[in-house]
Amino acid sequence: MRVIRIIRSLQIGWTAARVWSMYKIPHWSKKLRGRELSASEWSVIHERAAQKTLDLALGLRGVMIKMCQAVATRADIFPPEIIDKLKQCHDAVPPKSFEIVRKIVESELGKSMDAVFSSFDPQPLASASLAQVHRARLVDGREVAVKVQYPDIETIIRTDLANMRRVCRVYEFFDPRPLPLLPLLSELTRHLGMELDFVREADCADRVRELFVDDPQVKIPAIHREWSTRRVLTMELVGGIKITEKKKIEAVGLVPAEVLQNLMYIYVRMILAAGFFQADPHPGNLFVSPTGQIVVLDFGLSKELPEGFGLGLFELMFSLMTFNESAMVRAFDELGFRSKTGDKTTFVAIARRMVNRSDTGAFEGELTEDMTDELFEAIREDPVAEVPSDFVLVARVFSLLSGIAHSLGSRANILQAMSGGGPAPSLES
Repeated sequence: MRVIRIIRSLQIGWTAARVWSMYKIPHWSKKLRGRELSASEWSVIHERAAQKTLDLALGLRGVMIKMCQAVATRADIFPPEIIDKLKQCHDAVPPKSFEIVRKIVESELGKSMDAVFSSFDPQPLASASLAQVHRARLVDGREVAVKVQYPDIETIIRTDLANMRRVCRVYEFFDPRPLPLLPLLSELTRHLGMELDFVREADCADRVRELFVDDPQVKIPAIHREWSTRRVLTMELVGGIKITEKKKIEAVGLVPAEVLQNLMYIYVRMILAAGFFQADPHPGNLFVSPTGQIVVLDFGLSKELPEGFGLGLFELMFSLMTFNESAMVRAFDELGFRSKTGDKTTFVAIARRMVNRSDTGAFEGELTEDMTDELFEAIREDPVAEVPSDFVLVARVFSLLSGIAHSLGSRANILQAMSGGGPAPSLES
């Protein structure tokens, strides 16, 4: 393990040095000749640096994959060339062998696998950067999904985080105008701590299930606590149609627009009403049953929002729709945005750019990816000192939901979901 840590440290350090030189050497060379790099030259550098970083992540996996995914959500900090490249960084990885999985499960549960499960499929249903999931059957006949954390993953994560922290500190020491990488790394560390604790994930699933206990249209798999630990999570096996498979949804007699409206209602209720939500709504975590029940999986990344956040977000959306400038400035302030100059009217200009990127040129209740990208690009250019990480995470969630909506031929209208009225509007409307 010590040799692996040394190799990973060298790879991270070497790649960081190469990326740094990609930026500094051309910049210094131009400076000596009394010139500045052009926008097109910077764009090429951004793409090369992003590719080098992506290659490192795909080689090392683990926390490096998570780091790239975290960077890809921060369009308020990084240029679009880097964001677009690192969006390709998915955490599907080759699974560990069944013998390794067996050892982890038996060690965590304190029993032989045969004493707990009458069957356990050696081929995983899914494998990602931190864990993999297997189909199994308990000895009492109940079908379950078993999520198993990889061996030594915590040690690897600690090593990689320590290496990246050292790299960030060296970079901030030498660069006169550094990007705020250490806060991003601290945020990633918090999120990884959440995802590695399966007891916390079980608690989060139970909390969201309780929120929808009276809603038959929502399904959160039950957790089998007696066969779950911090590194093994045994839950009810629940299937369905992937939320983006429009033709299959229609084939069972469901209306995609109504399915989407139910999905939007779930997230609006979690974020704006409860202030606690599952923060990773990608299509692999969302399914719909033949009866129209929405199935939500994977609560490893669940987030509690500060008090008043939901009200501030609602006020921002309503002010965007009416373009009430005083309400807009107040909403940005309540959500935690801060201006370097103290001039809050800069938020009005930012909002105007954001709204202009909508399909209709006006905000009608949908936060599209284009709109959030424009928001963060405006923030990079204007004197905004602080963008609250909670807002970044929520904006990412709604832009992902917007993408799901478009795959279903509809629009992810947040304000309509709040009212609970009618199916989502189609793209043609």
